[in-house]
Order: sequence, then structure tokens, then C-alpha cells
Amino acid sequence: MENDEIKLLNLGILTSKIPEQLLMKLKTECFDFINKNKMISNLTSNGVAEHYYLEDNNIELFNFLKDWVKTYLEKYKYPQSAKILNKNDAPLIFTSPWFNIQKKGQFIPSHTHSGILSYTIWIQIPDLNSINNNKYAGCFEMQCHNILGERLDHHIILDKHAEGRFILFPSSLHHAVYPFFDNNEFRISISGNVCFDNIGAFDK
Repeated sequence: MENDEIKLLNLGILTSKIPEQLLMKLKTECFDFINKNKMISNLTSNGVAEHYYLEDNNIELFNFLKDWVKTYLEKYKYPQSAKILNKNDAPLIFTSPWFNIQKKGQFIPSHTHSGILSYTIWIQIPDLNSINNNKYAGCFEMQCHNILGERLDHHIILDKHAEGRFILFPSSLHHAVYPFFDNNEFRISISGNVCFDNIGAFDK
């Protein structure tokens, strides 16, 4: 094994873009947030971006994402690696997605999601190039550790080119969104989870 490298196994994150037609439908729905049902979560507080339920385009969104979920499970053998299943083909479902309307000065604190996998889609990103913003303004931060337990955070610095891009990641991965300060345009993103279906659950 001289001069060889031992690479430690880890879960990854998949990313790509959603179809343009789907992006336009989702953007139109998100812009109508004033007529949407507000979502209250354990993150809801002053200064935190507001959440609203996505309702009109869920089926089309799920039909697009399901192949990416299958790709993730095949590539990383997750959640089979957690050894919590009695079979490897337990059914999965998409739960109700939501979208975030983040205004100037607001943020989304560090948190995890429920389920097995989660996704985030960036629908609108404010144009941030003023000296009033630092390089992390409005960025998406994923928080993890190396084999020594040291923080090994990864930042996705977003700009207009990121609109329509999504990431698919393990739901228990801590992540956060930084505030921005010099643009009155909304930062809009969609999020949702993939969970095990409870078919065959214990009788109530």
C-alpha cells in the first residue's frame, strides 16, 4: 500500500438544475405568497425568513425529483447503511414542501430536517455585489465535521446563476442561511423532505 491513499467513505450531495418550465411555474406560485398558507415551524421567530406551503405544483416537482432520489440511494447506499430497515426497498414518500421568503436582514438559523433526504431549490437570488455585504451574504452553509471532530463547513455562495439549481442531501445534515443587507429583492427558496412511508406500521 506504499504511496496509496485511504479515502474515508462519506455521504455526498447531489446538485443540478430543474427544468426551466418547472422553474417558471414554481416562481409564479412563490410570488403569490401573500395568498398562501403560512407555515409555522420551530424556527419561526423575529428576524427569521417566513415559510409558506407550496401547493399548486407539487406533483410535477415530485415527478422530477424522484429520479434524483433514486440516484442518491443507489450512489451512496443510504439509508441502507444505517441498518434500520428490515428490507432495502421500504417505500418512500415526499412530504409537503414549503418555500422561504427571506427579506433583507433576515436569516435561517442552523437546523436539520425530518425524514431521510431533503432538498432545497433556489428560486430567486438577490443580486449582491455591494461593499455592504460580505462574501457569505445570503449563502447556504452546510455544517459537518472531519474525522477529528473539527468543524468542516461548506459554503455555497449563490448568485443569479444559481436560480433554478437544487441540492439533495441527508436530512440530518445541519445547514443555515446567512442574511444579506443591500437589496430589497426577496431571496426565495423551496425545501422539502423524503420520508419512509408508514405502511405496515403498528396498529393504533
